[in-house]
Amino acid sequence: MAGRLTAWRPVPSAPPPASRALPRRCRGPGPIGCRPRLPTDGRGHLARDPQVRLFFDYCVSAQTDLGAAGLDAFVAREIAAQLEGTPAQAEALVVWQRYQAWRAALAQLPEPAAGAAANATRIDIDALRNALAQRAALASRELGEWSEPFFGAQFALQRYEVERLAIGLDGALPEAEKRARLAALDQQLPAAERALREQARAQDAVLDQISTLQDAHASPDQMRSELTSVLGARAAGRVARMQQDDDAWRAKYAEYASQRMQIEAAQAAGAARDASIAQLRERIFTEPGEALRAASLDRQPGSVD
Repeated sequence: MAGRLTAWRPVPSAPPPASRALPRRCRGPGPIGCRPRLPTDGRGHLARDPQVRLFFDYCVSAQTDLGAAGLDAFVAREIAAQLEGTPAQAEALVVWQRYQAWRAALAQLPEPAAGAAANATRIDIDALRNALAQRAALASRELGEWSEPFFGAQFALQRYEVERLAIGLDGALPEAEKRARLAALDQQLPAAERALREQARAQDAVLDQISTLQDAHASPDQMRSELTSVLGARAAGRVARMQQDDDAWRAKYAEYASQRMQIEAAQAAGAARDASIAQLRERIFTEPGEALRAASLDRQPGSVD
């Protein structure tokens, strides 16, 4: 006996994968496609951590696609996806509204005067200081206790940069006093930031030393000897080998350029002369890419690089 037919009912479709539900700007690989995590304190409450601002900025990147109202709904969904059922969910929504209020108020502030120009005056420095103070006060007003985790490090670094600028532009200060004040200012930076800046300065000093040795036409052995104390034997050896390779290239190109000029002197300009020079290049420059490099230099008369 045939089975009784029953009314057909469509199976409810599964919700789309999270990545497909995201606005276009929040899909795909990379920083925007990776949702920052909302941190909690281990008891279900939202942790006061800079990561919360990163999460909000990630969400703000979708505003062009969603509009303001759609953005709020999107943020609520994204918060729920991570914190649903915890006190942190409601806390994150409150902080988001405060963050939005801060963004709206910030948009109303005038841009600071262009005080970073080479000819900036004392008035420009004061304008920059005032602008920073305004922004810090605004963040404190709109974000309260979240101002420090969101912007504390950023504001501190911006104040540091303005004060460095002020010292550098103070024509009444002797150079020795400027150096002393800059050194004292550096000590106000967090230890991690100081370490990064010291590393960058050390790298710049090494690059300057290498440039000086190259300008003096130091031999690879001289470069190795001079740089070993600052770079170590292995790194100094690599720099010396690079210099040796560069010297070898220059010698090879100089030899080629001499023969090329002989061809140019002996033959009239035209396809035949161009073919002779191309054959010369192929014969002398046998390593991959060398002939193309030489041809590029040929278009820069007098250049041997």
